[in-house]
Amino acid sequence: MIDKKSTIDALFSDSGPFDEGEVVMALHDHVTIQRSTNKIFLKDSSISVDKKILAYGLAKKLLKIKGLIENEFITAQEFHEITGIKKGTVDPTFKILKDKGFLVGKREYEIPTNKVSVIIQKLTSNK
Repeated sequence: MIDKKSTIDALFSDSGPFDEGEVVMALHDHVTIQRSTNKIFLKDSSISVDKKILAYGLAKKLLKIKGLIENEFITAQEFHEITGIKKGTVDPTFKILKDKGFLVGKREYEIPTNKVSVIIQKLTSNK
């Protein structure tokens, strides 16, 4: 006899590709999104550059999932322009994040959905 929990219904979710509430909680201390333009602003937090990039990318992913922007792609140039962080810091950090699988793409990057939970942990940890 087949257990009811092992039917295909157990694989379906009503919540989407990731837990939106967890993403919002993880981003709350790091970003603000302007309601009228959907522009993302990084808060003055003392997190590392890699976490700032991940927070920015995750915010864009959330906006895309909610249908508020057309694409979630981020570039090193775009991140440099909105933050003022030196290109000599931003470019190598993008490469490290890509090599670790936190960003995918060429020149335009996005956060893969399967990395969202790991990024949430990184953004909410004190390390």
